[in-house]
Parts: sequence; structure tokens; C-alpha cells
Amino acid sequence: MGMDLARKDFGTTPEYFIAGATIRIAKAVKVAGADIPAHSPVTLDGDGKLAAVTKATAASVYGLLPEAAVAEEETVVYLSGEYFADSLALTEGVTAADVEVPLRNIGIFLM
Repeated sequence: MGMDLARKDFGTTPEYFIAGATIRIAKAVKVAGADIPAHSPVTLDGDGKLAAVTKATAASVYGLLPEAAVAEEETVVYLSGEYFADSLALTEGVTAADVEVPLRNIGIFLM
């Protein structure tokens, strides 16, 4: 009787975005000002439409997109919950550390 001690690599496809299982996720519906990829942190622009967070707007995060947003169409925005930081779709120059505290302030926690 022997044991298989060979290294095994396990993963998930697709990658998980939602990390928590017990916290209810609050949602809202907003119009997107531009095309925005799924899992992006978003803010509201001057017209009240969703825009991808940039380095300059990282402090004013509104929520996270569960799915890709199409310009001038309504989309769902997550306003609370737990998410994996490495699954965020961030714009160039923005890191998960830049949005971690602003997200935490609105009830979104990164793992």
C-alpha cells in the first residue's frame, strides 16, 4: 500500500471574484458613462454616470462592477461585500492598495 505524494496543483476556472459567503451584497443600478470592464472599481462622474476609477479618483470609489458595463446603458453595481483583490480590473497606474481603504469605507472588503 503506497501513498501518492506527487505535487498536485488545483485551481478554479473562471477565477473567483466574490470572496465572502455570509455577507449579503447590496446592489444599485446606474448608467455607465463609458465601456467599463467587469470587476472594475467605479466612481460617479459629474453627470452621475459610472466611470472607471483612476489614480486621481481613487478616493471617491462608488462600488464594483460584477459584469462589464456598456456606455449609456444601465448596469448593476455592488455596494458591499467581500472580493478578491487580485481579481479586480484596475486602470493603468491604480493598484488594489489605492482603492482598499476607500472601498472599506463604503462596506467593500478586499481579501
